[in-house]
Amino acid sequence: MERDQTRNSTRNEEKPQASDLYCYLAVCLAKQIEESIIFEKMVLNLEMDRALHQALTLNPSSSLAHFVRGIKYRETPLMFGGNYEKSLSYLQRAQDLGFEGIMLPLELAKTYIQLKEMEKAKEQIVYAREINPTHADIKKVENMLQTGR
Repeated sequence: MERDQTRNSTRNEEKPQASDLYCYLAVCLAKQIEESIIFEKMVLNLEMDRALHQALTLNPSSSLAHFVRGIKYRETPLMFGGNYEKSLSYLQRAQDLGFEGIMLPLELAKTYIQLKEMEKAKEQIVYAREINPTHADIKKVENMLQTGR
């Protein structure tokens, strides 16, 4: 009986770990997408979708999977399935699930900029400054806010 409980406990603990591995695979694919030609981008984008789908299938409460998917929806060109509203939805869900750190408010700010919600973007930048006032990406996002893109 005790052995079965240990085995079940181990199986339950493996799911979030496996989910995280699929998230990391999706991030690696995103890096490849940046450096690829258009046809390769399309194929890699589908692979990234599959990896994130698998991560969320294994662990629907993975804040990391929601975070990565949120960025994916914002960074994917609109004609290939990018969607700023979906990006915002996934990033907010990551926040609701406990995703922490400076990258979340910065990614939210970028998404709000794309949605032309500049006041909300400013709020996220202020929050990012509270977390780490010297983080290099804050300036980049502030520049995006100033240019509107």
